[in-house]
Amino acid sequence: MSTLVMILALFAGLVIEQVWPAAFLTGFSRPPFLALVVAYYALNHSMPAMLAAALLGGFAADCVGALPPGVTTLAAAAAGAALFFSRETVFGGKLMANVFCGAAVGAGVTVITFALLLLSGRTFYSVQLPVLLLKFAASVCYGAIFFPAVYALMKKLDVLTGVIAIQNDVNPDN
Repeated sequence: MSTLVMILALFAGLVIEQVWPAAFLTGFSRPPFLALVVAYYALNHSMPAMLAAALLGGFAADCVGALPPGVTTLAAAAAGAALFFSRETVFGGKLMANVFCGAAVGAGVTVITFALLLLSGRTFYSVQLPVLLLKFAASVCYGAIFFPAVYALMKKLDVLTGVIAIQNDVNPDN
């Protein structure tokens, strides 16, 4: 059931990310919903689950997008790994922690994607500094705004499907 929840969340994130309008004032950026789903798995599940989400989500995003294969996968996996290894010190499950983690994921995925594109010799029109700064700022804002909602929805979906067991506060032995 856990794999089905992951595939459903990645598919929904991919659809929302692709139909979201990209405006010039955001540097033609879209909310990084796939990376936010990977961040949820990095903060609440094991490393193999996070890597599977990054691999599936990144591969699907690269298939429907214009980026070279593997760029989104590596960016999402790197951001997820950074969150996974720092989740005990940074993440507490509160709203401000969600906002901070979402902003970090938005910033990290954008910087890693552009670094990989520059290293591979790709020069798109959006490598211009003003557009890059707009895209960076928009990705940080999108991550900070949408990660608390993605986190709450994914947590609720995990509880509803039984992936995460609800602990009874009245009788902790059950």
